[in-house]
Amino acid sequence: MKKLASILCAAAMTTVMFAGCSSTEVGGNSSTGSTGSGDAAQTLSGDLKFAGSSSMADIMAALGEEFKAQHPDVTITVDQQGSGSAITGLNDGTCQIGNLSRAVKDEENPDGKYEVIEMAIDGIAVVVNPANGVADLTMDQIAGIFKGEITNWKDVGGADGQILVVGREEGSGTRDGFEEIVGAKGECKYGVQLKETGDVVSKVASEEAAIGYISYASVNDQVKALKVGGVEVSDANIADGSYKLQRPFVHAYRKGTDDELVNAYIEFLKTDKAQELIKADKLIPVEFWK
Repeated sequence: MKKLASILCAAAMTTVMFAGCSSTEVGGNSSTGSTGSGDAAQTLSGDLKFAGSSSMADIMAALGEEFKAQHPDVTITVDQQGSGSAITGLNDGTCQIGNLSRAVKDEENPDGKYEVIEMAIDGIAVVVNPANGVADLTMDQIAGIFKGEITNWKDVGGADGQILVVGREEGSGTRDGFEEIVGAKGECKYGVQLKETGDVVSKVASEEAAIGYISYASVNDQVKALKVGGVEVSDANIADGSYKLQRPFVHAYRKGTDDELVNAYIEFLKTDKAQELIKADKLIPVEFWK
């Protein structure tokens, strides 16, 4: 993603690979600052590891850069293997904070051992190739396309041509949220399934017949976001609920933790700077502490 790449360069981040999945480490020294007070904010150090949603990659890069600037002795790693890996990482101790672009399921937190906070609301954009003449689909038409009931673009006002349905892999929070909202849970007929949000953008950009879904924050000029039922995806329409395809961005971490890095990061999220970064990433901030 162009935006993520620019953030990584600006923050002097490096990208490493673990078991075939993308993991971004925030390294090096940055200017100092403080989210808290006194020496504690200046001497915070150690490794803070996140795991989960790739849809949250951009906002985690932005927040990680700022947190690192304020705490230069902290190393931040964000493992982007999909929302399904967030709770797995918490369970096996390979991360301190799980990132999910969907709600935490009851079976993932049956005994309430994890604190779950909704830090932002994200729109899910339905995207097509810019050359596609279709600009607006109803929720029923979207469901019909993804369930394989509508297979030609001419049936929804487009040119005569087979529709290529592009989606995310099982365990993706974007996929779970999209399928749940459009009423197609477990019924979608995908022509292509991809692991990363950026891969969906690239596939739709390269295939004139393709349709897919991505985080609103990831929409760029390579793809065209469709209106849904006459409503465009925008900050205002997500905030007022008129754009129906939306889902939460969630952090989960061990309840009652004494991990000073986790607690410092959660406090950092409450700051004006963090809230500004969330807004700048086309997300609707949630004041979870109120």
